[in-house]
Amino acid sequence: MTLVEQVKQSLKWKQSNLFCATKLGISIDKYKDLKREISMSENIPANFFLRKGKRIEFKEDLDKGTAEVKGLCLHEPRTSEEIIELLKIDTTKWKLSSYWNKERSDGWFISAMVTAIKQQPTDMLAEVIANFTPSYQPIGEVHVNNGFIGDSVGVISTQDLHFGKEDNGDIVKHFKAAITNLVCRAYMSHKLNKIIYVVGGDLLNMDTFGGTTTSGTPVDNAQRAQEAYREAFDALYWSINYIKQFCENLHVVYLPGNHDRLSSYHMAHALSKCFDPEDYNVYFDVTYAERKVVVYGQNFFAFEHGDVSKKNTALVYATEFPLCWGKTTYRTCYTGHFHTKKTTEFITENEHNGFSIKHLPSLCSTDYWHYHNKYTGSKRQAIMEIHDAEKGKISEFIYTV
Repeated sequence: MTLVEQVKQSLKWKQSNLFCATKLGISIDKYKDLKREISMSENIPANFFLRKGKRIEFKEDLDKGTAEVKGLCLHEPRTSEEIIELLKIDTTKWKLSSYWNKERSDGWFISAMVTAIKQQPTDMLAEVIANFTPSYQPIGEVHVNNGFIGDSVGVISTQDLHFGKEDNGDIVKHFKAAITNLVCRAYMSHKLNKIIYVVGGDLLNMDTFGGTTTSGTPVDNAQRAQEAYREAFDALYWSINYIKQFCENLHVVYLPGNHDRLSSYHMAHALSKCFDPEDYNVYFDVTYAERKVVVYGQNFFAFEHGDVSKKNTALVYATEFPLCWGKTTYRTCYTGHFHTKKTTEFITENEHNGFSIKHLPSLCSTDYWHYHNKYTGSKRQAIMEIHDAEKGKISEFIYTV
């Protein structure tokens, strides 16, 4: 009997490659090559003789970062490599921790426990920097509409973009369209001495490699943390370059959100290092603070994410920023978190004691959170407000998806 015939005969044993190769006195690689030749010559699927089985269940524990994988096979797997191949375990994401086999009437039942491979937090930033190839080319000059005499400030807050969220694949397209639309419309009708650009506030949908929020809450993601970070970083880099061309001074304000407190801070800090320190047109405030204030003339602009109680918001800002509060007339607090521009039914823009609280909408798509909280009618929008240094708010521009 030739070696090929011996290998063909061994297929009936329903044993592992290692067992058959050892019994025939050949290497396992030689045995696999001969099996491949047999399968090709007789038009048999290459994996038929290997296992004639399949993965039948994959159960993942998001909180613990583990998963249980189950499958069926005609022969008894004897090595971890066979288990990985049979159960189609992605070794770039999972590490095989343990497994057991049990013979049944329909074959061998295999169950394996796998653990998510944990990467170092520095990997995310290092990977982004290594692959950072910005495609945006600045125009090279600042465009200010000097057809208007009075200086004004534009306020753009793009919180709650949730990069990486499930069913949010079009966020980059709408984000860039919104920035372009709002800035160009404002430029055509005002002299923008300054633009305040608020970033952060749930910029990313997750804050860990396990795909959870900062507090460990599981969320629905369509991307890995590294991919979402890279996409968001590129989009924010583009937006800062674009906006700075339409104002004399661009003030970038970072706010942390409840989804991404650590990751968004890393991103804001990294973005601030991408611009020349001698570029006096752009100023970054990337310090970690959950409440921030910017004063422009008689305007008091307060910024926060909005995920905490607002019952004493006015008192908190008057207490924490007394000098800024005392020397201004028009006071506004911009928040996000709820992904909707609230109406009077939700106490949207109630002004009390000279202090307006504005819940801004979001450009991100809806998900179960919106459904659960009855926000299913929310429009995907972005808003830019224009304020005069002495007269307060003078106009508002809205971009709707």
